[in-house]
Amino acid sequence: MLPQVVRRSLLLALPFQAGALVVALVLSAAGLPAQMLLTVLLVLSMWAPAAAELVFRTTLPRAFQLHYVIFITLGPYAGSALNVYVAIADWDTLIHFDSGVMLAWLGMLWVRRMEERVNAPFPAWFALAVIQLTAMAFAAAWEICEFASDRLIGTVAQGGLDDTMADIMAGTMGGLFAIALLLILGRPRSLAPASLLRAAHRAPAAETPRRIDG
Repeated sequence: MLPQVVRRSLLLALPFQAGALVVALVLSAAGLPAQMLLTVLLVLSMWAPAAAELVFRTTLPRAFQLHYVIFITLGPYAGSALNVYVAIADWDTLIHFDSGVMLAWLGMLWVRRMEERVNAPFPAWFALAVIQLTAMAFAAAWEICEFASDRLIGTVAQGGLDDTMADIMAGTMGGLFAIALLLILGRPRSLAPASLLRAAHRAPAAETPRRIDG
């Protein structure tokens, strides 16, 4: 039997998965653009947080998981599978900005888990570098995935060099925005490493990493 935290993560993604399949089927039946193969792949990808929890025997904060499934729904699914990237010119840029925020959160979570493991905060400059470089590295990797998707599946995610560079810059700016929110407001506390929190914000965030039992 799957651990309870993994089951909760699977259930969190389920409404988004069902909605994506229903919308794609309805549009396809009506003769409107909808890429069913890509939709199925993206629906399965919404279980990535649950898979990570199961494989690494840890838990991911609900804020991060919810951000992830919303990103998949509004980005690759709506943008590529439903061709919103073509219908709305700036949609791609907005999605890449949001991806920078989400990936900076991932960098924060990694730094936080490492600090909890060694029971000591890292230097602030190191934590900031890891968080920002996580957003930038994944922004570049995402462009490679978009290029491969356009060539192999027939999506329309990329629009040339200018588009690629604009997307990487948007992801970079999203990472900087997430860092600014963390330094100014101490948010999100469930992901924030102690090394980057003000003293007033540290107590609520100082919790040991939870592991899966069973």
